[in-house]
Amino acid sequence: MVKAAKGVEVGKLNDAALKRWLRDGVSRDFRDPQFPAIRLRATGRTRASVHLVLNENGRTVWQKLGNWPSMCIKTLCADLPVMLAKRNIGGMVTGQFDSIGCLLEWYQEHIANNTTFSKSWRSNVKSMIKCQLLPRLADVRLVEVSFIAVDGFLVKPMLVEGFSPKYIREAVNKLKSVFAAASKLRLINVNPLAGYRVTYSIKVGDVVDTRLFESDLAKLFTRLSEVVMPVQMLFVLMMMFGTRINETRLARWEHFAGDYWVIPASNAKNNQEHRVPMTESAKALIQHYRKWQLKHVGKRAYLFPGSVGAISIRSAHDWHTQIRFKHFTSHDLRRLFRTIVADLGVDTMIGERLLNHTLPVLLRKYVKSTLDKGMSQALDQYHQYLIYRGFFSVAPEILPRSSVEVGSGQTLTASGWL
Repeated sequence: MVKAAKGVEVGKLNDAALKRWLRDGVSRDFRDPQFPAIRLRATGRTRASVHLVLNENGRTVWQKLGNWPSMCIKTLCADLPVMLAKRNIGGMVTGQFDSIGCLLEWYQEHIANNTTFSKSWRSNVKSMIKCQLLPRLADVRLVEVSFIAVDGFLVKPMLVEGFSPKYIREAVNKLKSVFAAASKLRLINVNPLAGYRVTYSIKVGDVVDTRLFESDLAKLFTRLSEVVMPVQMLFVLMMMFGTRINETRLARWEHFAGDYWVIPASNAKNNQEHRVPMTESAKALIQHYRKWQLKHVGKRAYLFPGSVGAISIRSAHDWHTQIRFKHFTSHDLRRLFRTIVADLGVDTMIGERLLNHTLPVLLRKYVKSTLDKGMSQALDQYHQYLIYRGFFSVAPEILPRSSVEVGSGQTLTASGWL
């Protein structure tokens, strides 16, 4: 290397050269003639601060970008032309955020049209930022962000206002995702929330209390029989197949083809297509509902049409309040489904597939045929059980009472189904 002015070492801007420079400890600064706007200043034998050095209005301005080796020098050099161009028109790429509010607004734009994230997830993030994060954190400067700042500005105020610990954890996790994304894209020098957990501030229980039991089936069937047909069908399908409320509300008639209800990957939480076997009961139920919709609503693409497309997730949750006879969520129907299926002795792997929980890729590939057959048999058994417990009261016109009396202990045959 060639020694330049006293205190400055000149060389190629790469990790190997920087390590030698710091190890020798001869000069304080390091620069590369190919990138004159970048200057490194030693802060130890293994670390250096990275600065952008420019001449503005006749004076030299130093702006710290980060620390090496935490900052990737190769990425910085590649991004430098764009960074300088945007600075000239008033917008820095690196170090452009001075508050959490600016960072949150950037993140909303960052995910707005990113279709690798589901529409419902993006909507959830947007709502969380608008309703919780921006009102509480917008004016907090990035240099002031710390674990205790999150505790004082976000966690404790939400707790005082009566939000549940789990909802607070969701808000914190969304905030952490924003900082993590900005850090990975080198938009902030360091992630001040790396390693923070909401359990440092409050206690969050991991155990979910069961709120629906098999003993509640009679009351649930009664309440379902009292609501209008679309509301009834939405939750009947959820109860019969253990599907999520979002997957169910987005169901289209074209998804019911032959012996399967196909839930597209775009509608599924795990972004994987889910093929649910249709029992004879389910086929008859769908046929009956389609006739009802054609007669009373008209031809529609969706099973649960709204003013535009399917009903909104908010409307679906509002519908749920109509079937409540005690406090429980729509997701508790899914938990009840899984509990009953397990109690009926269905194999755990088949139970997980019915819920569309992700299995290892090789396992899905090599046991697909076995799983499909097992899922069909499990749903047959489960639907027989529901009828045995009085499910025919929900839709008597398509669920005629079997010749086997409820409570006789005998197994219902397919002839007693829908």
